[in-house]
Amino acid sequence: MVENEELQQEDGGPDRLEGRIIADRYRIANVVSAGANTVIAEAVDIEQDQPVTVKVVRPELAESAEFKRAFRRQAEVATALRHPNVASVFGWGDTELDGEPTVFWVVEYLSGGSLRDLFDRGLLLEPSQALVVGLEACRALDAAHQRGIVHTELTPSKLVFGDDSRLRVVDFGMAALIGIEAWGDPATVATHVARYASPEQALGMTVDAKTDVYALSLCLIEAVTGSVPFAGDSTVSTLAARIGKLMPVSADLGSLASVLERAGRPEAEDRYTAAEFGQALVQAAEALPRPEPFLLMEASLFAVALREKATLDELPDTPEAGADTETDEETPEPEPETDESVQDGAPEDEPLEDESSEDESADDGASETDTEIEIESPGESDSESDPEEAAVGAIVGASDLLGSDDAEPDADSVSDSEGPGESDSEDADADAGDSAGAIPLLLLTDIADAPTGAVQVADGGASTTASSGSTEEPIPTQEMPAEMVAAAAVATVGSVTETDVVDPTPSGIIYDDEDNGKPWGKILLLALVILVCLGALGYAGWLLVRTKSYEVPDLVGVEETVALNEISGNDWIIETEHERSDDVPDIDHIVRTDPAAGVILDEGEIFVVYVSDGPELRTLPELEGLTQEEALGMLTELSLVAIEVPPEFSETVPAGSVISWTVRGDASLTAGAQVLPETTIVLTISKGPEPRPAPALFNLTLDEATAATDGLQLVLERGDDVFSVDVEVGRVVLQVPPPETPVERGGTVTVQLSKGPDMVPIPDLAGMTLPEAEKALDDAGFVINSLLGTTEGTFVAISVGGEEVQPGDLFIRGTGVDLIFL
Repeated sequence: MVENEELQQEDGGPDRLEGRIIADRYRIANVVSAGANTVIAEAVDIEQDQPVTVKVVRPELAESAEFKRAFRRQAEVATALRHPNVASVFGWGDTELDGEPTVFWVVEYLSGGSLRDLFDRGLLLEPSQALVVGLEACRALDAAHQRGIVHTELTPSKLVFGDDSRLRVVDFGMAALIGIEAWGDPATVATHVARYASPEQALGMTVDAKTDVYALSLCLIEAVTGSVPFAGDSTVSTLAARIGKLMPVSADLGSLASVLERAGRPEAEDRYTAAEFGQALVQAAEALPRPEPFLLMEASLFAVALREKATLDELPDTPEAGADTETDEETPEPEPETDESVQDGAPEDEPLEDESSEDESADDGASETDTEIEIESPGESDSESDPEEAAVGAIVGASDLLGSDDAEPDADSVSDSEGPGESDSEDADADAGDSAGAIPLLLLTDIADAPTGAVQVADGGASTTASSGSTEEPIPTQEMPAEMVAAAAVATVGSVTETDVVDPTPSGIIYDDEDNGKPWGKILLLALVILVCLGALGYAGWLLVRTKSYEVPDLVGVEETVALNEISGNDWIIETEHERSDDVPDIDHIVRTDPAAGVILDEGEIFVVYVSDGPELRTLPELEGLTQEEALGMLTELSLVAIEVPPEFSETVPAGSVISWTVRGDASLTAGAQVLPETTIVLTISKGPEPRPAPALFNLTLDEATAATDGLQLVLERGDDVFSVDVEVGRVVLQVPPPETPVERGGTVTVQLSKGPDMVPIPDLAGMTLPEAEKALDDAGFVINSLLGTTEGTFVAISVGGEEVQPGDLFIRGTGVDLIFL
């Protein structure tokens, strides 16, 4: 990862990036596009001297620290995703665009253009061709889905071909990250993206791997028919048209129709998985004709320039050597455009043979799509060529020596280091089209590997082309087993040339009269010489055929390229596997080898190196309902980082337990998803139930008060009843705590009910003196208001409110009375 690097440019926007250098490493050659979200540029990796594609995020999208953290996490995931049909991510980092800080990432350069480029040129695919494209896309999707990665924005522009004609899916992880804000409101999504959206995206629902399957079905239908189902004039109409609708398919799709119909069903659970989609395509292939290759167009002048540079680098610096005869005519040098006719994916040192050639009539000769294997003459072989190429050259040299004098090759017929397919007629170029930069797409799914040791040998056996000098008849390809190649190489090393043949004429010294009777010494000497020669030849033969052994070095923790360079001279068959490891978390470093270090391994045996894709992914556990201590312990054990937000009240989760949790930067991830170590988990802890205000219970009956407290999950207790002049009997007079006082859930509210007024009887005062009457009235609960008469007299009468009352009459306690004493 490259950090804190500034984009070295003047003001002026993305168009001024050309010629600038990012991160002191990536020189921008050409700005391909400047969209609303990213600026895409073709560049050269100065350190590796190879073309790359640099994608810079618009600064307004990368303003927040949360986005940058999510970007780095997605970049790590994308870098670890390795598959032949997934575009490789080489690096990422921080930079500036138009003076504003942002982020960028670097992916492999793919010069073959995208499926969208084909559509824009008015080109469509046959169903069998679309099937092959779909199969390779399914392989990429399946690899990503198995790692929990969903593309979410699969369109024809994301299906890109490399110069090897193999399909790659680009922007895994990044497309979802950059598009997440727009999909928050589907109506704001760009129409060209909405055309390939799934119904669940149109409804704003959670998406999964089945969304990518739906999008791929739309791409394949467009590839054959030229139109996208459900496309409307606006984003809203485009999205609405697919909700609840079956995928429309036509008979033009052949056996693909039923497969694409299921892949594009409106309900996600009814669709294929990516793996099932690929299997269905393989089954559908049985009912389709063999796919014909189609032409890819160079994506830009940058790609054409790279191809021309590669062609010039391959041209020889000096005239070819090694021709056995001199000619009057000068052998023409190959023109650069002839190299462009070589099909990507079939390099000159590893040509491929199309299996379809076996089915064609012999009368037609080699078809224009057949790739024949040619070899150089011994004089043209590079000194650094591998042993198998040297052996093949030795076989041709031996055939020159053993052939007749008439078999010497004509200078005009000697190959000028032409690549595969360059000996074809000019009609092949005409069929390929007149467009500059056109690359014939090889359907790699249908091409078999070249047979081991296959060598092109002319009928005359003297050179790589026919001895008559005619180039009209194709030279047949004959297979030679690897054992015969090796044996012929050894035999050629020890063969005798014409200049080494001994003249059989007897020498005069053998018949000398002085030595004629004593030949045994010379015979013994000759025998000894023969034995020594035989021994030397035997030892030389043993050196050639012996199997060398080497000790396996300790490569654990070593960077992959360094490790492979260290064992490159051991002639082992290297197999590379990728796995995740916490012991070796650095990407592209060796985790382990098989066999392990210290084991003696013969050359030619299989040696497996396991390369790290980074630390092991952690499966997110379910944390809801766990106590805070349990959740923190589980996350620590998984090397995940926990942070807590302010606790919240919860009616269902006990205090101190987890109410909810999310992955910071990606709230869509749930339990069971896989994340990298050090991923941050945000925990929300419960404070328990929220206190509720005590209800107002005054003047309510006991039943009414009970219902009010039960609704708030409070407990009602009844205290002692009290007298009340104002409240009817049986209604609440007092409550504790008072209304609106916070009470914990399950807390108690105490009430006292009214017993009504406190009524007391008038006491009998007959015969009492004033002091005796006062005491009796006070004990009974009455108050003396006035006294008429003398204090020395005796009781005469008692009245309340001016009316005379009799003993036993009931009045409210505290009622005032008037007395008469005479």
